[in-house]
This record gives sequence, structure tokens and C-alpha cells, in this order.
Amino acid sequence: MESSHTIKSELRTPAPDLTVDLERLRNTGVSVFLTVGIVLWMLYMVNSFRLPTQEILLSDKNAGGAIRQVIFAGCGFLAVWRLLVTRSLGAVCMIHWPVFLVGGLIVFSAVWSERMGLTLKRSSIYIFGFLALACILHSSTNPVRFMIRTVVFFCGAVAFLSVVFYFILPSACTVNPGRPGLAGVAIHPNTLAPFLSIGLMLSFGFQHTNKDETLLLRSIQIFLVLALMLTVSITAIVTTLIGISVYIFLSSNAYERGSLQIMAFFVFLIVSLLGVSTLKSSFFDAVGRDESLSGRDELWITVMYEVKKEPLIGHGFGAFWTEGKGRELVQTWNPRQSHHAYVDILVDLGVVGLIVFLFVFPLTLILRWGRVAGKYGTWQRKAASSMLAVAFSYMSFYAMGQSFFLRMDAFPFFILLWITLLLSNRDRNNINREFETLGAV
Repeated sequence: MESSHTIKSELRTPAPDLTVDLERLRNTGVSVFLTVGIVLWMLYMVNSFRLPTQEILLSDKNAGGAIRQVIFAGCGFLAVWRLLVTRSLGAVCMIHWPVFLVGGLIVFSAVWSERMGLTLKRSSIYIFGFLALACILHSSTNPVRFMIRTVVFFCGAVAFLSVVFYFILPSACTVNPGRPGLAGVAIHPNTLAPFLSIGLMLSFGFQHTNKDETLLLRSIQIFLVLALMLTVSITAIVTTLIGISVYIFLSSNAYERGSLQIMAFFVFLIVSLLGVSTLKSSFFDAVGRDESLSGRDELWITVMYEVKKEPLIGHGFGAFWTEGKGRELVQTWNPRQSHHAYVDILVDLGVVGLIVFLFVFPLTLILRWGRVAGKYGTWQRKAASSMLAVAFSYMSFYAMGQSFFLRMDAFPFFILLWITLLLSNRDRNNINREFETLGAV
């Protein structure tokens, strides 16, 4: 029988260094094909490959489904192939085990799903996206800057083209007939707005080191702001203002944060004195919107009734919202989601799924902040602050009006997952290592 001393020595033996396995992947560099695939993935999310000269039509059909499957599956299989060749697949899944756990949960929900085939199909998109983003991340020596530059340039191009087409093309090509406001290269203002909002917030963490880059960045920011205002998407605009406030708070020094906290206290005091309902009514009157949020409140009540049927484990991931389900529920229109991210988590995965989601995403980012924030005034602080600002604003305010959690074909979650992978990265190319040689701005 082994002695207790021997057993304790074995327990103290350090775990294998997973980062060594990932060096082989990093030595191959970032795949050009996978990068192109990620860009095409984002392009599909913004306009489903609709040509700018095509008129925007009101339709219940899900356009571009076949092309979407080719792109998503292509990115996933390309990532798997690179990870297998470099013997990195196991290390990637172990480093990001919480995110991988969520993927396992949504796949396993097929066991009790009302539509097993649909659950497996939709959960595979999550797995493909996770592996593609993880492969890109661990292939790069500068993964944070790679992400910010890629997303900001892409969103900047979307903003620029949307504004230009708005003035040179017929309005039928850039404005949705059922919803006023700029749709641009997208098919709906609410589809376009998150690209503009997220691109703008991440642009504050964009490292620009010369006059040409600074000029380019300022131009991108101008078009992002202009296009966002033209969408008249109140949810996205308010989300952006919240995100910018969070960025200013996180990127400030201790004295500035104290001043902001005092200001926040007085704002809270004024809101308490005037009353939330009074301010809510005044706000919606000012922007010309109804307080029911275009019927969302009635939709939430209806969907919550469905939640109560399977409160613990839900109906199975992606099994509830099928073609025509929205019209079946509310008759007057055909929503494809409950327009509340947390309600849809409950519909799909129940209370168990919601707890797992909260543990993996918001809690992970909150706990990691102290380790990844960097010093005040550095590029690392700006980059980390911009990413957390996006995550916080979209998981708080935006999630109360739109559903996107666990949907890799929704841009906000696509970026949220990428940010979570970056800020929880324990590989040798983590954010601290990436920025350790860069001083103050």
C-alpha cells in the first residue's frame, strides 16, 4: 500500500502544460482561409449575402440558408483539421472548458428536445463557431489586436457602404418598408445597428500608432456614429451609450472613477425622485415609440407561459422557435425570437441552462477583469475596457429587447463569445503577454 506521503506528493504534481501543445498551432500562423471564412461568417450575419442593389422585401422566409450552412460548416471543419494536425484540439477544449461545457449542454439537450434534429443542427453551429474562433485565437501572437482590428475594419466598411448607398441608391434598397430607419447593406435597421454599435465601442481599444492610422480610425468612427443614428434603433443607441459609459469608467484612473461614481449616485437619486415610470413614459414620448416596445411585453407573457411547461430543462436548444411559431403565438406578426435573451434561454434550456450560462459568460468576465485589466493609460487597459464594455452593455440592456444568447448566427453573441475566449485565455499568447512590451498610450 502506498504511503500517504507518496499520495500527497502525486497530488502536488503540477498539471501538464497545455500551452506547450498550442505552440505547434501558433507556429503555423493564422490561416488565411479561416480568416476569410470568419469574415464571410460576419458578412452573412449582416445581410445574408443580399446584393446592395436588390430591394428589401418583407418576407417570413429565411434567406441564404444553404450558403450559411456551407460557411459555418466550412469554418468548423477547417478549424478541426488544423487543430487535429497540430494536436491542439484537446488543449483548446481544456483551456476553454467552461465554453466547451455550454456546447456540450446544448448538444445533450437533444435527448429531451421536442425536435432532436433541429437541436443537433443548431447546436452544431455553436460548436463550429467556438472551434473556429478558438483556432484563430491560439494561432495568433496578437489575438486581441487581431480581433479588434478585424471587427472594427469590417464594421467600418459596413457603416461606410450603408451611408453611401443610402444617398446614391433608391430608398427601397436601403430602407425596410416595414420599419423606418437605415437598413443599409442589411435587411433591417435592428440587424445593422449592432454592427455599428459594437464596432464603435471596440474602436476605443484600437491601437493606432501613427497619423495615418489615427486619421483612418477617426473616419471609421464618424461613419459608425452617423450610420447608427440613421438606423433610429433606440435599443442599440442606448446600449452604445451605456457601453461608452462603462468604457470611460473602466479605462479611467482611481480619482476619475470616484468622480463618476458620485455622478452616478446623483443620477440614481434623481431617477428615484422622479419615478422610473414617469421617466420611461417621457423617454418613449420623446423618441416617438410606444411603451409596449412594439408588442414585446405581450410576447414575453406568452412565451413565459411556454417556459412554465418545462421550467427546469426547457424544450431543447433551438427547438421552440420554428417557422411560423411567432405568428402562431401572437397572430399579428411573426417574431423569430422572444426579443428577450434571458427568456429564450429559459425556453430552450430552462433554469439549469440559465444558471450554466450565467456562470460561464458574465461571471467569467467579472472574475477575470482584475487579471486582464492592465495598468491605467496603457493599450491593454483600453483594449480590455472596450471589450468588457461591449459584453456588459449587450448582456444587460440590449439583451432585454433582443434575443441572441448562444446563437452564433447573431453578431452580438458571436462577438461576446470571441471576447470571452480572449479574456479567459490562459495560453502563452494571453492578453498580458501580448501587451507586456507596449507602454503607455
